[in-house]
Amino acid sequence: MRKPRAVRASAVAVLIWAVLLTGSAHGQDRQFTIGTVSGQIGQLSEESFRPFTDYLSERVAGADFRMVPLDNIEALVDAVDGGRLDFALATPAALVELSSRREIRPIATVLQMAGEDAYPWLAGAVFVKRSRTDIQRLADVRGKKVIALSPLALGGWLAALREWRGLGIDERRDFMTLQFLFSYAKVAAEICAGTADVGVLAAGTLRNVAGECREEFRVLPGPNGISDPRYPAEISTRLYPEAAFAVVGSVQEHVVTMVTQELLAITPGSEVATAATVAGFTAPLSYASVRELMQELRIGPFETFGQLTFSEAVQQHSGKVSIALLGFLSALAFALARTRRLNQQLELSLSERERAEQARAQLEQQLQHSQRMDSIGRLAGAVAHDFNNLLTVINGYSEVALADRPEKDSTRRSLVQIQKAGQRAAELTQQLLTFSKKQISQPVPLNVNTVLRESETMFRRLLGEDVQLVTVAAPSISFTMADRGQIHQVLMNLIVNARDAMPRGGTITIATSDVIVSGNIPGAVGEIAPGSYVSLSVSDTGLGIDAETLPHIFEPFFSTKGEAGTGLGLSTVYGIVRQNQGGIAVSSERSQGTTFTIYLPHTERRSLELLNDAPKPDTGARGPSTVLVVEDQDEVRGFATSVLRSAGYHVLEAASGDEALTVADKHQGRIHLLLTDVVLRGMNGRELSEHFTRRHVSARVLFTSGYADDVIARRGVLQGSIPFLPKPYSSQRLLAKVRAVLDQDDRTASSEGI
Repeated sequence: MRKPRAVRASAVAVLIWAVLLTGSAHGQDRQFTIGTVSGQIGQLSEESFRPFTDYLSERVAGADFRMVPLDNIEALVDAVDGGRLDFALATPAALVELSSRREIRPIATVLQMAGEDAYPWLAGAVFVKRSRTDIQRLADVRGKKVIALSPLALGGWLAALREWRGLGIDERRDFMTLQFLFSYAKVAAEICAGTADVGVLAAGTLRNVAGECREEFRVLPGPNGISDPRYPAEISTRLYPEAAFAVVGSVQEHVVTMVTQELLAITPGSEVATAATVAGFTAPLSYASVRELMQELRIGPFETFGQLTFSEAVQQHSGKVSIALLGFLSALAFALARTRRLNQQLELSLSERERAEQARAQLEQQLQHSQRMDSIGRLAGAVAHDFNNLLTVINGYSEVALADRPEKDSTRRSLVQIQKAGQRAAELTQQLLTFSKKQISQPVPLNVNTVLRESETMFRRLLGEDVQLVTVAAPSISFTMADRGQIHQVLMNLIVNARDAMPRGGTITIATSDVIVSGNIPGAVGEIAPGSYVSLSVSDTGLGIDAETLPHIFEPFFSTKGEAGTGLGLSTVYGIVRQNQGGIAVSSERSQGTTFTIYLPHTERRSLELLNDAPKPDTGARGPSTVLVVEDQDEVRGFATSVLRSAGYHVLEAASGDEALTVADKHQGRIHLLLTDVVLRGMNGRELSEHFTRRHVSARVLFTSGYADDVIARRGVLQGSIPFLPKPYSSQRLLAKVRAVLDQDDRTASSEGI
């Protein structure tokens, strides 16, 4: 029997629903309501979800989205049963509860942070203090004081309970005490203080709440003694899928498709993701493992799973057998169900063990591939920083020297060659960052033919003599909004895939064109909306892809290359295309070759490449403007200050954040602009700007850096409209950017009447 639901929770849900209906009566857009259990994430209000719902409302035409926070899972079930919700952001347990009552459809699985990366999995961490040498395995908890998060928390209790039950441990009989604290921090603090012996929390949150005891905690290994390589943290249980975004009401299919696309396009760590209390979303996973757990533990809708109730027995055998026999059959059914579960746990055949070991070994190899790629990326970021600082000085001074030489000067030719070599080195540095996947998407109006021309030489070096590269570029092609580095990476991945599919050589053809999509496209992955697109296709004459493999090629870590493949190439292509609001289609047959076609939306915006012939912007100082330059590399600082002084600016300089604040305090007049490197010794550029602008309220700030974009983003730059000048920069780019930032300040002051 299910316990009666709380009247108060139902009343609150009905009241919220009524308010939402009243508010939507005046709007023209169709309103869609999303329900979630706010208790699991700190009693958040509808307003705190506003950036997330506004994001969906802006991108799904004709739709207005609202989030309804509910008190508990039972209130969420009531709202779905009453037809008051269209979508639900549901925990795995809530999703199984709902699916046992009605037909629902998960369309995305939540990504949450685990360490520095986002994963769609959760697991339990059973942890103790390292000094507890008497507790080394899950089986050692007998007779101990155990504390956990909540009796309904999957990672914070149920996953661990399943493992203990599998070891024959009964929490009601074998623990000295069991207590639920309903607070992550309290569980960690109790174990740290030694007032309890064993703690249970979700593995992804343990590191964040451990506090000063982080290094003192030790996570007990799972029953098999090996953590799952799909998850970066130490875990004690099997992996389970994270929460799901699901369709729970009657919603038109095109709306479901658009919502799915926009969820998958959310950038991890963005304001929208934070408002949704997630790191991002990915394609929906299977929740069968959660259903199995709930069945085994007999919770939620499975409280009587496998049992024959007394009333059912009476209905089936009324008039045939006595009441005593019915009681005996009920007891026998219960005993048989329990015996069957025990037998299922014991009957693991040798072949199943071998398959499990092979799968584990494969996952370990995939993890090692991914870690090697990440190490290469980190090295590339560090190398790029040093090179960009050197190139700022080399390219900058060669530009200044070239401008000072008359046309007939004998040294001009040498200076031109130095400048060309420096520009080529800067391009190679950016390509290195693109290959290492360290560039954040910065869409600009882009001509894909230009990217193809720039990269063609590199591609030919990759292919070797037995592979012919043919390019068929449309003579006149529209622009698309995309990141140049990402389009280069898409081409790189597709060409490498095509090369590997032709072990005996062949032909790779890259073609571009303008297309209009008006209907279904054969082989499209997901829906491609009607409209004007720029088409980019890569075809090969290789082995082709069979029908069984084709549906899996965009899955992360799926590879047909054995140890030589990472399984990340095509999944990266798919992610970039979706991030740029495009689509992808693939056609292939065994021994007939393969064609990948990318569709990128057309844009009316003009490329900056077309504006090169426009009059040069005014880069000189207007009036006595003062610029404070903060740069820890002496040569770069010397170049920047020299260029600014020659343009008429009054320049102050400093080598660190602390020195900059001292120089600013000693200066008697107004400082109009702070030009600072992002990564400095001691105080970084973002921290410096916060201290500086509190003292100089009217000053503007311009950031610069030669680091990879992900390093800069972690320091709070590259967000919104924060002015940023990447290294290496020329004297003209420096002066133009400084002038633009100061002019923005002048326009702001004029609009405010200053």
